[in-house]
Amino acid sequence: MLSICIPIYNYEVGRLVRDLHLQAEKVGYPFEILLMDDASEEKFREMNQAIHLEAVRYIQLNENIGRSKIRNRLAEEARFPRLLFMDCDSAVSSSCYIENYTPFFESQTVCCGGRIYEDKAPTDSTYLRWKYGVARECAPASEREKNPNAGFQTNNFLIHKHIFEKVKFNEDLTGYGHEDTLFGLELSGQGIVIRHIDNPLIHLGLESASEFLEKTENGIKNLYRVELLLREKYPEYINHSRIMRSKLFLQKLHLSGFTSKLFGIMRQPMKNRLLGKKPSLMIFDLYRLGLLCGESDNKMSDNVESRHQ
Repeated sequence: MLSICIPIYNYEVGRLVRDLHLQAEKVGYPFEILLMDDASEEKFREMNQAIHLEAVRYIQLNENIGRSKIRNRLAEEARFPRLLFMDCDSAVSSSCYIENYTPFFESQTVCCGGRIYEDKAPTDSTYLRWKYGVARECAPASEREKNPNAGFQTNNFLIHKHIFEKVKFNEDLTGYGHEDTLFGLELSGQGIVIRHIDNPLIHLGLESASEFLEKTENGIKNLYRVELLLREKYPEYINHSRIMRSKLFLQKLHLSGFTSKLFGIMRQPMKNRLLGKKPSLMIFDLYRLGLLCGESDNKMSDNVESRHQ
């Protein structure tokens, strides 16, 4: 009936799996918890392989295949038609987490439960990640429903296997970021509107500011790839997010190249501020916009250069 699918990379999932197992048993539907490790470090492999519970399956990958491919592999391996995906660095926030999804087991909708963070702000280098998450990722269902397929997140969603097979995660997007953005928009292209409920998981795995900025930079490269894919397939969704609308506005005013050059001058001071004790989300937004304009500007320059060769 239910396959709980958890991709793992360098994280210990014992507590999460035990909590989910207990809740799933109480709900009473046939279930499995499918763990797939994406070539983690040995210490994490050993800890997670030591989880011995009925209905838990552990699959070890010896080569890292990335965020999109591993989710597609999990769906292929799943024994049951209803798939509940979550990130490994999560914790349940309610003893009724699994039960809250049961009304949607028989429907043909995709259902997202949301994400929250721990209330207490960290005092170490993970503060920027926590601050961003609390401000930008913790919207209640009533807010997420206003634009249901934009800003889709992979950390906590229920989907029927036959719907997943229509879309799947785009494996051309490698590294970190925005495979979930494209997945949500491609669901829109299939006429599937995501349903949102208040059934969050707690996001625990906070990166340091330097790690978060590195992932952000890779994510912007993927966002540019998403833009190109949308232009070909679903141009009506090109302005799906605030950062894309800002970039398109600058392009309309022929200011994208200027923004890219200005960002080249200001990049290191902005980065220093974001790595400091009082990071600003406004600066972080401008940092991301500068990266995106730079990505577009670089590709345009490469195309012009190739035509003159």
